[in-house]
Amino acid sequence: MELKNMLRDLCIAAGVNGCREAADVAARYLSDFTEEIHRDRLGNVWGFLRSDIPDAPTLLLEAHIDEIGFTVTQIDDNGFLHVAPCGGVDNRALSAAPITVLSDPPCNGVFCATPIHLAKDDAPLTELTERGIDVGLSAEEAKVRIPLGTRAVFAAHFEELLNDRVCSKALDNRAGVAAILYALSLLKGQSLPCNVVAAFCVQEELGLRGAKTAAFGIRPDAAIVVDVSFAHTPDADKASCGTLGGGVMLGISPILDKNMTDSLRDLAENQKLPLQCEVMGETTGTNADAVSVTADGVSTALLSIPLKFMHTPAEVVSLRDVETVSRLIAAFVAKGEVSGRA
Repeated sequence: MELKNMLRDLCIAAGVNGCREAADVAARYLSDFTEEIHRDRLGNVWGFLRSDIPDAPTLLLEAHIDEIGFTVTQIDDNGFLHVAPCGGVDNRALSAAPITVLSDPPCNGVFCATPIHLAKDDAPLTELTERGIDVGLSAEEAKVRIPLGTRAVFAAHFEELLNDRVCSKALDNRAGVAAILYALSLLKGQSLPCNVVAAFCVQEELGLRGAKTAAFGIRPDAAIVVDVSFAHTPDADKASCGTLGGGVMLGISPILDKNMTDSLRDLAENQKLPLQCEVMGETTGTNADAVSVTADGVSTALLSIPLKFMHTPAEVVSLRDVETVSRLIAAFVAKGEVSGRA
């Protein structure tokens, strides 16, 4: 399996909440490893890799499949669309940003941007609900073609940068999805000491909703959640960030299982996989928070991929970091340290 091409396919697909395209792409890749593919009512998709050992414990590998986006709320008299956010959209990155409106058929648009020549020096940042989107239609045409409630996403693109970097929308968290799928490719054909369930959950950007229902339905004994976290840029607080290209960011938090975290750290050292620690004083802000308290509790660890420019149309990750996460997951599964319920 070629990691870069798989990641491209995942990122280009639309996956704002309410849209199934990204989950469909993930399910297609998942079918290479298992015939047991399930979906629930929210749109989560997961597949089982069964161990040959009777009553083997179950390890959940989870990454959210949804992306930030928009919902059309109004079409004004000039034909401009107005939208509400689906998730934590960075308003600073919207001026002149190309988008795709997921109408039938889809249409391209661009967020309006006041030319600098006409902008006042002290003008405040325009709020999202006040921004227009130009799709090139009159008000009458737009109201026929684009029903209110239609979703929109940042326009699909996928560029290769230097030094094994890639730039795209939705790398949060298609990079995590790709890491899990690539880990499954590394495990393919091996005798597994535990059952493995790979789950790609929706509605993380709306409050960790999909992971709650998926984990409850799967009832795993342990879980590794894969997400992205902040990579350092010159304008960011270095103490709050990891290093792009520095390897997996291992989550350390009171809500995470210390034994699993220690085991992953030891494995990374033994396998000579680059690792950096991400210490959080409380919860993690990821699906690990929801998974760990599902039913009677799930031992949970968190692996994150360093990412620049989060929640913008041009996120950046290192393919080496994504592969490092995959190799660490595969090593953890092969070592067989998942314990069943007492």
